[in-house]
Amino acid sequence: MATNIERKETRLVARTSNEIQEFIQRAADYSGATVSQFLIDSAMEKSRKVIERTETLNLSMAGADALLSALESAPQTSSKLLKAASRYKGTVNVTNH
Repeated sequence: MATNIERKETRLVARTSNEIQEFIQRAADYSGATVSQFLIDSAMEKSRKVIERTETLNLSMAGADALLSALESAPQTSSKLLKAASRYKGTVNVTNH
């Protein structure tokens, strides 16, 4: 049985000067796209870069080595920490999966 999925679209609106409009129109024409296509493609490219820069951790080799070393030689868990974790699990009703 086929399902009919309704495609919803939204409109993005930006006010700008005539100079900027003409500049963008010229770039869109050069790339063979409509202004809307050009703006969406440009916004998506910029969005990907911002998200990647924000969500990705970049380390030098020395930094990566230091991080791995710290993770491998983590300090022993203290009884105080275990009690705090137990209290926390009791208050938030955490279940192990």
